[in-house]
Amino acid sequence: MQKNNTPSFLYPLVLNILLTALIMTGFDTQTAIAKEAEDLPSQVTVSNIFDITNYGALGDGTTLNTVAIQKTLDAAGEKGGTVVVPPGTYMSGTLILRSHTTLHLQPGAVLLGSPNIEDYIHMTAGHNKDRQPYHFIVMKGVENVSITGTGKIDGNGPAFWKPFDVMPRWIYAKDKRVSPMVEITKSKNIRLNDLTLTRSPGWTLHLHDSDDILIDGIRIDNHLYSPNADGIDITGCRNVIVNNCNIVTCDDAIVLKTTVDSRSLENIAVTNCLIQTSCVAFKLGDESVKDMRQIAFSNCVIYNSSRAIGLYAKDGGNYEDITISNIVSNTNAPFILNRPIQFMVQARTPGTPAGAIRNVSISNFISNTEGRILLTSETPGGIENLTLRDISLRYTYIEDPGPLVKGATSHQFPNSTIDARSARAAVVADGVKNLVVDNLQITWPESPDTIPAAWRHPERIEHGGNRVFKPDYRKVRQTEFSVFWGRNLQGGYLYAPLALPSDASLKKFDLKNSSINIR
Repeated sequence: MQKNNTPSFLYPLVLNILLTALIMTGFDTQTAIAKEAEDLPSQVTVSNIFDITNYGALGDGTTLNTVAIQKTLDAAGEKGGTVVVPPGTYMSGTLILRSHTTLHLQPGAVLLGSPNIEDYIHMTAGHNKDRQPYHFIVMKGVENVSITGTGKIDGNGPAFWKPFDVMPRWIYAKDKRVSPMVEITKSKNIRLNDLTLTRSPGWTLHLHDSDDILIDGIRIDNHLYSPNADGIDITGCRNVIVNNCNIVTCDDAIVLKTTVDSRSLENIAVTNCLIQTSCVAFKLGDESVKDMRQIAFSNCVIYNSSRAIGLYAKDGGNYEDITISNIVSNTNAPFILNRPIQFMVQARTPGTPAGAIRNVSISNFISNTEGRILLTSETPGGIENLTLRDISLRYTYIEDPGPLVKGATSHQFPNSTIDARSARAAVVADGVKNLVVDNLQITWPESPDTIPAAWRHPERIEHGGNRVFKPDYRKVRQTEFSVFWGRNLQGGYLYAPLALPSDASLKKFDLKNSSINIR
């Protein structure tokens, strides 16, 4: 046989292409791979392929396959290889992946989480109730591991929730549940490509203290009111790329954080994603014990989401060197006090350091909204060197925050900056040093007839509480807004020649105790 000169680093790619081609042609996997592998390097042969059905797994949706699938994963881990999940629904408890392996889910393949908590390994719990000791897929202390293919990992979420019926309402979790569903900790060189993660009982995908991770082309599809079902949590990681993902979930869609059991966080890039969430689409914090830096979020569409961008510093860590650009969004979600952008520096416990947010740029940001951009720090200067450039806000109607903030209990609302909570302006800033707002454009609503039908939610609920509101959409402006309200602002400038207040009797810029320049 002629010597094959394929570079070794392409072996996993060649193997995955081979698997996909075989699946599409409908050939018997093992027979076809054996034939096609003759011309591949010796490292890529049929002996590197491990089909879970050959180890006794049954794809009938009811048989518990934990032992069979784990045997397959362990066999692949002994010498490196690809574990194949063929079409079918394979129920299982905790599965632990090994180094130098690929878990490949063929089209039509489903790994279904068992509904019984006893089928999951009790591991170390995390810093809060959402980091339970029970997980479905686990990578711990491993390297060079991939999960590929267009199959599904289904967490069987409703089995771990309390009964629910009326929507929109928050669903509550049972005391014990699987969360995070996929746990990756202290690992490196990890790849997730093309698969779907669905019906997570809690957090969906958690990356903890891990390096060199690529998340590309995955779909996360969760219930919009599922309890704390974050999409992707990135905690204390370095060198992470998230590309081309489609995320529908209840809690934060992509969230970066540092905790008491993590390192600092550095070098994160997120791009080309579609996101719908009942909370924040792209978020830093509010768990923020260590620093976070060198972060880029770009080229994303965020729709029907309560908040597009949220940065919350509460635990002493500093956020710096962050760019957010080319974002199209709307806040059409059935909640009160939605906001396109929010920065908040507010100590979790009075008298303790909150941290700081500095050197952040947001540019080319478009949002259809009824809410406000909120930038608040309980300590003057806690937000520093912030630029908002080329920001366009189009109001479907104007929500009056005044009556709604009374009794608001969300820990992600500026409870320590009382006046800012209810300030009536499109942009509200308090305690910011060197703030630049350059080319802010605002379009105000004209009549109730212009409120789209999709925005007329009969009921709106509250984050952090159980209050339910029934808005009156007969009035398109529940109040009037200035362009900008600011207090305790030091340095920077405001430039918004195309923005006017919603009513001519209001100040365009309503400033208090501030030295910011008006251009």
